[in-house]
Amino acid sequence: MLKLLKYEFYNMYRNKWIIFYLLFFLILTTALFYFAKAPVKVVSTLLQLVILVIPLISLILGTIFLYDSRNFIELLLSQPVSRKKIYLSKYLGTSISLSVSFLLGIWIPYTFFLKQIEAPPEYFLYTALSVSGTFLTFIFVAFAFLIATFFEDRVKGFGASILLWLYMTLIYDGIILFIIIYFREYPLEQPVLALSILNPVDIARIFVILKLDIAALLGYTGAIFQKFFDTKLGQIVSFSVMILWVLVPLLLGLFKFNRKDF
Repeated sequence: MLKLLKYEFYNMYRNKWIIFYLLFFLILTTALFYFAKAPVKVVSTLLQLVILVIPLISLILGTIFLYDSRNFIELLLSQPVSRKKIYLSKYLGTSISLSVSFLLGIWIPYTFFLKQIEAPPEYFLYTALSVSGTFLTFIFVAFAFLIATFFEDRVKGFGASILLWLYMTLIYDGIILFIIIYFREYPLEQPVLALSILNPVDIARIFVILKLDIAALLGYTGAIFQKFFDTKLGQIVSFSVMILWVLVPLLLGLFKFNRKDF
């Protein structure tokens, strides 16, 4: 499995899209630090992009990579290698390479501008953003592999990935807003808090906002989450939920892959 993982990792960095992904965050973060020169402002802007860009890129690239490696997977299956090792090595290779590109893209400018920053460095704030982006990468690559394993047709697979991204990043907030407005006469704190757990993007946002402590960035679910939990408890809960969001689609995809007829 380690040999397969090493091959997948190096193979990913021969792909131009991974390099573009790294350059996107590198150039964007550099520009933000150049003009803002304050970690809080940079993280506030990056957070809005992270919760939109990372799920989309992870879903699209994860789906493309698994579909394109179909012939290689069939070749590996003819060898004495277990399906579990093949699936996990491809998943980890894709997730780790995307995460490394994201982390390098945001930490290189931070390190470079560290001496020029007028405000305090805010290491914990920047670390919270890094952790949230990494979790989103692992979660949505797991969803991408599940979708690509479930759908034989590429068009259906890409369509399902886009629909999932639209729901998690856009439609979900509209549903929450509709529920709060329509049932505003009822106590909704606990139901909305439960609904926030059903969306990893919202949990990732809350995980960073608890460090930012900026009320203007808090959505409805974030405000309720912060109201009922202090910083430590809120981050423990969000961290645990994010781990579950990684494991559930990963195990479902592995279950489907083990029974797939190639």
